[in-house]
Amino acid sequence: MEFHFDRKEPGVWISAGTHVALLAFALFSVAAPALPEAQEGVPVEVITENQFSEITKGERQADKPMPNAQPRADRQAEKVEDREPENAKTDAPTAPKRTAEMKLANAEEMPLRAEPDPQEVAKAAKAAEEKREAEKAAAKAAEKAAEKAAADKAAAAEKAAAAKAEAKAAAKAEAEKREQLDKLIERQEAEAAAAAAKAEAKAKADAAKAEAAREAARKAAEAKAEAEAERQKEMAEAKAAHEKAEAAAKAEAAAKAKAKAMADAKAKADGEAKARKQAELADKFNAGDIRSMLASKAPSQSTGATGHTVQKVAALGAATGTAQRLSPSLRDALVGLLQQQIERCYSAPPGAAQGVVLPVLDIRLNPNGSLSTEPRIMRGGSSSVDQSIAQAALRAVRRCAPYNIPATYAPYYNDWKAINAEFEFTAT
Repeated sequence: MEFHFDRKEPGVWISAGTHVALLAFALFSVAAPALPEAQEGVPVEVITENQFSEITKGERQADKPMPNAQPRADRQAEKVEDREPENAKTDAPTAPKRTAEMKLANAEEMPLRAEPDPQEVAKAAKAAEEKREAEKAAAKAAEKAAEKAAADKAAAAEKAAAAKAEAKAAAKAEAEKREQLDKLIERQEAEAAAAAAKAEAKAKADAAKAEAAREAARKAAEAKAEAEAERQKEMAEAKAAHEKAEAAAKAEAAAKAKAKAMADAKAKADGEAKARKQAELADKFNAGDIRSMLASKAPSQSTGATGHTVQKVAALGAATGTAQRLSPSLRDALVGLLQQQIERCYSAPPGAAQGVVLPVLDIRLNPNGSLSTEPRIMRGGSSSVDQSIAQAALRAVRRCAPYNIPATYAPYYNDWKAINAEFEFTAT
């Protein structure tokens, strides 16, 4: 398991470093060599300078002076041929001359070498033996101390290893605990973030829902106001069309009455003039003159129409008489022309693009293209969408009147004055 150093929480690492330092100090303290034991004092003999000079000429570790001692030499000198000074290759050095200050050694002044005392020698041998025994005992004690130090060192090392393992286990447990705590904190933070996101999403959804409700209410109010305005406009248009139709009917009735009065007056005047003429002719009647006049004129090709009764006034035509009728192509062209004009005034209801059933309208027209009667729906479908489309088409028919009918259709008025056609409008 990896341990990551955290600057905010260095306690684990400081504790581990302190334990390691203490353990190292304990190991080095145990491994230090034991101090030498204090030894007893050795008797010192005072000698003269000459004795010291003689002692230093020989072996210091020798038990006694060697008789016939020679100066010490580490190696044998090569044989040198003695030559006379005049025959030597190099000049021999001149022997030093004795000065006045130099004195000769006096044999009397030199002390004689004393023979060693047997008791002293035995005592020295005994002391040396005791010293060797003491050194052996010291060596054994040092060996025991070393063994004890090694055992203590091993125990300390074992204890340090146990402490290190314990510290490692504690650090591992602390790391696991901290990791679990970090995971718990991360999970709590994630849950808090999720809850905040959920609350924010809910708030946004509620706000969007409220905004949609307000927008729907506004659109509904606008649609209602538009429908009310459309209804008022249709009512005004219907009223204006009704008034216009009434005015046209009144004008037409007045014109017909005037024409009838004029025709009656003219007929009356013509009848009176004819009566006066007949009276004059009766007064001047002469059968011979009439015979001669008739004889002088050629007989006419026709003597007039015959019937059950004599009718001097021209007929206006029967309602069921034979009149010119539209061909299918002309009728389709006229319906298409009317649909183009109606479609300019058509406004599709909100939410209805195209119905299932196309509306069939009954339109009654005057020769000038105006509506002779109110249009009506012959087929509008059963659904609300089809009904709304049919009503919108009916409003468009009223709004676009009067219609522009080409003069070529004037002779066929009796065939197109009542149009029952199916209309298909596009949504605008």
